[in-house]
Amino acid sequence: MTSTIGLPASRQQAEQWSLVLRAANIPSVIEFEKRSWVIKVSPLHEHRALREIAAFMEENSDWPPYSPKKNLSLPVLTKYQPPTILMMGALVIFYVVTGPWSDGNAWFSEGAVSGRQILEHGQWYRLVTALTLHADVVHLVGNILIGGVLVHFLCRLLGNGLGWFLILASGTLGNLMNILLHGNSHNSVGFSTAVFGTIGILSGYQAISKRSAALKEILLPLAAGAGLLAFLGAGGPRTDLGAHFFGLLAGAALGGLLVFMPSQRILISKTSLQTNLFIASLAIVGLCWWLAMS
Repeated sequence: MTSTIGLPASRQQAEQWSLVLRAANIPSVIEFEKRSWVIKVSPLHEHRALREIAAFMEENSDWPPYSPKKNLSLPVLTKYQPPTILMMGALVIFYVVTGPWSDGNAWFSEGAVSGRQILEHGQWYRLVTALTLHADVVHLVGNILIGGVLVHFLCRLLGNGLGWFLILASGTLGNLMNILLHGNSHNSVGFSTAVFGTIGILSGYQAISKRSAALKEILLPLAAGAGLLAFLGAGGPRTDLGAHFFGLLAGAALGGLLVFMPSQRILISKTSLQTNLFIASLAIVGLCWWLAMS
């Protein structure tokens, strides 16, 4: 009985991983199944094999060196260029549909974060739907301009699907922690919680995975967050500092935890997994709005 521990992109990579396992005294077999190469090992060696391959991928993440011509190929664009513009455009279109925050607006009454509705009536889907709503044009523009840049860089680092999945998770967790702190009387909307979650993911992941990285790689996302706060007004009546702080905290935790996943490099490099995670993120938002409006 054997366990599949990896899905190499090519025969060459499969042989390379097999050599890595052989050097670690882990017996392995290369097979071609369902139009893809796989590495199989004994179940007894499965976890150690995953750690060895993940460590190898981490050590060789910057090899071969950057080549400008390589970035022009379609597979690389598909893999590393997330549809950030399309997603930000969707937020703009959704704002045109919902309009700004106003009394009696059904979108906000059914989809905004409401401590009372969440804690007393179990409407947890509001933690997600509120991320797609914006109180006014200034709120929207700040998130689109600054948030779009941050999301773009995160998805280049982690991949389109994993990036958006973590962004959604950090925004949702940030809203949850904020509600648990403020209680029944608290209400809020906006993608800015997820934007600060993005800042947290970038900072946490870079700080732990690249301990020798330049300090600017950690400080730049934080500086962007300060710029967003300045744009929105740090002390304005519609600025939810609690949501921003908890989004940042949730993002940093998720980014840090990702570093310790044994198969993180395999997850990041696997196109099918990235696609499934991106579709899952969209499906979660759609399901939450369906629950809100039904």
